[in-house]
Amino acid sequence: MLVHTDKEIHEVEWQQYITGVAVNLHQREASQSRWKQYAAGIAASTSIIASGAWFCWPAPLLPRLLDQDSPVPMTPEEASWMVCFIEVGTLISPFPATLMADHLGRKRSMLLCTPLFVFSVALIFFIRTLWSLCLARFIQGLAMGIPYTVLPLYLGEIASSEARGAISSFFGIAWSLGCLFPYCVGPYLSYNSLTYATFLLNIMFVVCFIWQPESPYFYALKNTPNKVADMLVRLRDSTSKDLTQKEVEEIQLEVRKSSEEKASWKDVIATPTDRKALFLIFIVGVVSFLSGQNAILTYSTDTFSKFSNNFIPPDFITIAIGIVTLIGSLFSVVTSDILGRRFLLLMSSITCAISLLIASGYFYLDSNTSIDVSSYSWVAPVAIMAFNLFITAGMHPVCVMYTSELFPTKTRGIASCISSMNLTFFSLLVLKFYESISIAMGIYFTYLCYALVCFIGVFLFYFMMPETKGKTFLEIREALVKSQNK
Repeated sequence: MLVHTDKEIHEVEWQQYITGVAVNLHQREASQSRWKQYAAGIAASTSIIASGAWFCWPAPLLPRLLDQDSPVPMTPEEASWMVCFIEVGTLISPFPATLMADHLGRKRSMLLCTPLFVFSVALIFFIRTLWSLCLARFIQGLAMGIPYTVLPLYLGEIASSEARGAISSFFGIAWSLGCLFPYCVGPYLSYNSLTYATFLLNIMFVVCFIWQPESPYFYALKNTPNKVADMLVRLRDSTSKDLTQKEVEEIQLEVRKSSEEKASWKDVIATPTDRKALFLIFIVGVVSFLSGQNAILTYSTDTFSKFSNNFIPPDFITIAIGIVTLIGSLFSVVTSDILGRRFLLLMSSITCAISLLIASGYFYLDSNTSIDVSSYSWVAPVAIMAFNLFITAGMHPVCVMYTSELFPTKTRGIASCISSMNLTFFSLLVLKFYESISIAMGIYFTYLCYALVCFIGVFLFYFMMPETKGKTFLEIREALVKSQNK
């Protein structure tokens, strides 16, 4: 039997202690250095705060725009076109945004959206016609499509694998904050004042983001390893050159593997694995956007003004919906790297379906029966708040995460473009036909359709969606290949 002396045992224990201290120091350093990643992610996400504010800009103004004293007279049908024209612009811009992201960089591309917003604001102020307003909304859509396409790439690429879930969730939080802004201030500001206030968010984005680093993956694509290391030092704040060099090598390896051939649109569907990844983000996007959140948010003030509510003004309900939407986005930051993407999808789709079904039932009883539901007028607002809470805690942030996680660097920009166009197309359909279907069939029927979409999503998510929590891009890709070969 082998016997160790006390000295040998002491040396082994000392080595284990030193190793443990080193590991703990590295973990502590990694935890402390994340604040720079968070700062860059938050600064970049202010572009989506501005975009979300412009998207929901008509919501508090719709009752006034449809009034006899409207600053821009329009009918309900014309108003529906004005509302959805922003999505027409967003449908077009992802393709040029992808090209800019790969040639100019993620950072410069997002900054270039600001001049477009400036032009749209000039149209709103100086030309007071329906079609000039529609043109302004179209240009805002062009501008909004740039960060909508590029930001998921930037957030996924600046983050370490341990923090990627939380940082990718900034997109949803920023969108919720942007939507909340016109809900809170719109009822108390004039048409011009709300436009001024919303444009200040674009200025805030430029001031915050212009100082932030570029994505290290962009410089890896350009084959400038020194720049990759510089960006990582700024993002990680690591005092260990070995750790920084190791991550530089990992990024270069991942980029080299995915960039052996020049990327094209065909590469996104070149292999069964690529086709599966594209199909997965398509499914998540279709379910999350056909569930109707964008239309519900845009028409919320107008919707609740049509139904009996004895104690809560419609503007207050809209503000409350915006607040719970923000809470849902904050929830996803905490849970995405703890509970996992797949769990969030299942939880979100089930609870959204139930909430929409309850709202549909209330609207049916209120408008299609003689039953007095005025004593239960809180049911529909609470159900819609629950829907917005759970969709922003699950489906929306996971859709953004999958876009940045399931594709290699070579095709990540193209995949993000396709994803943005897919989401925009279905959002456009929902926005345009919400009012028409509600008038023809009743609001209850519209909400019933949204609930059905979420119920279908439960089964699709359960049988198809992978878990990517805590995995590097290479590990996610390898897992997709293995699942495809089964």
